[in-house]
Amino acid sequence: MKRISLYVHIPFCKKKCLYCDFVSFDNSDEDIEPYFSALFEEIKAYKTILNADYIIDTIYIGGGTPNYVEVRYIEELMSVIFNTFDVDTDAEISMEANPCGHVNAEDFERYKKCGINRLSIGLQSASDDMLKQIGRQHTKAEFDEAFKNARSAGFDNINVDIIFGFYNQDVLEFENTVQYIIDKGCEHISCYSLKLEEETPLYDLYMDEGIDIESEDFEDRMMYHTACEMLKENGYVQYELSNCAKKGFECRHNLNYWDIKEYIGLGLAAHSYKDKARFFNTSFMDEYLEDIETNGSAIEDIEQLDKDKQEEEFIIMALRKTEGVRFEEYKKRFGQEFIEKYNNETQYLTEAGLAAVTKKSIYLTDEGKDFANIAMMEFISN
Repeated sequence: MKRISLYVHIPFCKKKCLYCDFVSFDNSDEDIEPYFSALFEEIKAYKTILNADYIIDTIYIGGGTPNYVEVRYIEELMSVIFNTFDVDTDAEISMEANPCGHVNAEDFERYKKCGINRLSIGLQSASDDMLKQIGRQHTKAEFDEAFKNARSAGFDNINVDIIFGFYNQDVLEFENTVQYIIDKGCEHISCYSLKLEEETPLYDLYMDEGIDIESEDFEDRMMYHTACEMLKENGYVQYELSNCAKKGFECRHNLNYWDIKEYIGLGLAAHSYKDKARFFNTSFMDEYLEDIETNGSAIEDIEQLDKDKQEEEFIIMALRKTEGVRFEEYKKRFGQEFIEKYNNETQYLTEAGLAAVTKKSIYLTDEGKDFANIAMMEFISN
């Protein structure tokens, strides 16, 4: 049977963070019940499409804040998924969680019992001052309590998210955050550079204060390389630009994205990739509820990828991984030798010190990681 991943979007939060541009809502509790009813119907609509030939390899429940809603909704969600699809007994099943959601010991025990076996907990910073500045709704102490409860419930595969690159962020504070997470002993760390988008409150605040986001030196790269070095020294392996893990704890779901494997996105604004086509659901709650009720689907648009587009995406996503583009896999997919087709691009990137080549692959150097977007653009056709 073919293997495929599921992503499920839960778009509810206690309060949106100041930097957040994801499709999520606060003060929308009245939508929770109808949303999950529609979500369950969407899941069931995929039954005939997936059950004949597919087994679910990974599941990722993201948001928003999935653990903001009552635990019973997540329990019912997992029940519907298991009753609808053929889920691998060894499937990686992740859920995002924030310390300001349902995080007591009983909550985590219920999450574990209904099938979730991996958590991704949002910390972002171990500084209460920084947490307040960026609009997080929890303290370091509340994260401590949530993490302890997750461990006591038996979760032995936990990722922690942290962010760097905020204006005037103290480098020492960030180093303390990294060390704090290392000391927690979590299995996986996602360390993201802030990408501040327009129409977010923090963007507006920076604009009001006259901060030039494009040219301001956020000491971003110093923090990035410091974090990578600290994690390496403590047994974490960087396997993607923003992700490090202890051996054997790489996120299988995200690797499926980066390896351009098939996945189905369920829920508001969720994206999918199947049969060499990308498609996505509407981002508007009223439309989603109405479309599911009327059609059983809320797909807004479909893009069929031609061979050139498939190739571009494969290379770009592969270069996100520290192993880079594996020549054998490239030839298997596209029927030609990578170096023969991209000799000029490869020569330029290696001479510039942005990439390195072995007999088996091309990958970004440490300097190349700082200019990843520039390096990747070499493989985009005009």
